[in-house]
Amino acid sequence: MKLIKNKFNEVYSGIKILMFLSFYFAMLIIINNAFISRIEFPNQILSIFIGKTTSVIILIIGFLFVYYIEHRSIKHFGIILSKKTFKDFYIGLFLGMISIIVISSILFITNNAKITYGITNPTFSIDIVYLFFAFIMVGIDEELLVRGYMVHTLSRYNNKYVVYIVPAVIFSALHGLNPNVSTMGLINIVLVGILFTYMTLKTKNILMAIGFHITWNFFQGGFFGFNVSGNHLPSIYPVSIINDNILTGGDFGLEGGILTTICIIIMSFIVYRLPSGTSKTL
Repeated sequence: MKLIKNKFNEVYSGIKILMFLSFYFAMLIIINNAFISRIEFPNQILSIFIGKTTSVIILIIGFLFVYYIEHRSIKHFGIILSKKTFKDFYIGLFLGMISIIVISSILFITNNAKITYGITNPTFSIDIVYLFFAFIMVGIDEELLVRGYMVHTLSRYNNKYVVYIVPAVIFSALHGLNPNVSTMGLINIVLVGILFTYMTLKTKNILMAIGFHITWNFFQGGFFGFNVSGNHLPSIYPVSIINDNILTGGDFGLEGGILTTICIIIMSFIVYRLPSGTSKTL
């Protein structure tokens, strides 16, 4: 039994995470092959929204299994809905938005990128609405899986280094098959994964990380037209990259640039200065 259980007579956290990931991806593959892949969507963005919504439903089912087997409620995964946690959510939304605005502004000012049709010529379409809701589901899906399940499962019996590093590396690895992937991009995703874990442990809920994740993605690819983790998407202000360098991040997008690295460090300090959470979730 020592091979699968720790000194607390609990199954090792790594085994639990492996089993949860296996369930998650197996269900995604089954549902995609049986249903989603057979649907003719009018556009790619709507298919992303449906796919990510399906992922969230699968995670909810997974959490129900965990509750039945381990008697761990959603509060034990940092899923707490209250006046205080929604404040954390709004802070996360603001920090994600302002991060991308600052990074983008630096690129525009330094002539490394430009708004293709000018600031007075935004482009709107129904795809932007679909994209906004798709990014909401992306933020919920990835944060429930990584910060919700992995971080809270590891934090029960492992030291802080394991809790911070392992989920962040897995989070980055999940982006490893994205188009135009770069080494710098994967490193930055590890760093932002560590930031999200810090947000989660400091506030004792995952809503700040979800909020940051949503606006980080949307303002990067839906508002400004930078690639998001290598993916080109419709945007309100399409962007032209003038210089493909370490500042712009190349085809992977802003996440592949050094400005994102600096931004993550600054955001970590800002979160450090915020009051700590009081909800008992771990």
